[in-house]
Amino acid sequence: MDVGRNWDAFDAMDRIASGWRRRAGAALKPFGITLAQYELISQARRRGGLSPAAAAAELAWDRPTLTVVARTCLARGWLKRGQSSQDKRSVRIELTGKGEEILDRIEAERPFAGLAFGTPFDVIGAEERTELFRLLDRVSRRAADLWGR
Repeated sequence: MDVGRNWDAFDAMDRIASGWRRRAGAALKPFGITLAQYELISQARRRGGLSPAAAAAELAWDRPTLTVVARTCLARGWLKRGQSSQDKRSVRIELTGKGEEILDRIEAERPFAGLAFGTPFDVIGAEERTELFRLLDRVSRRAADLWGR
């Protein structure tokens, strides 16, 4: 396997993802929330609350990153700490009404939708996109097998 070609692929994926993250962060700025904060409170909405360890694993973050992001979300009132129903010693992070409100506001304005946000995938056809996404999913699963999340 040619390591240089792998590097080229990783570099291209990193540039695409970094560009998307910058663009998404800029789209969220008017709402007073960062992309990481948005990802965390969205995860809490989808899951109905979860442990910090589960949140970090599902978002593919390390625990210190989760701690920093969660601390801000808790301070802003978007998340609250709760107790696990199975283990009273365990903490869960849960979405608050204020967190629901900001997510609803963001969803109503659709900052990631349509032509305003743009997509780099518009240069390839539907069949190529389907194949690309299938291959990327396969590579992503293999990377998780090799390197963990």
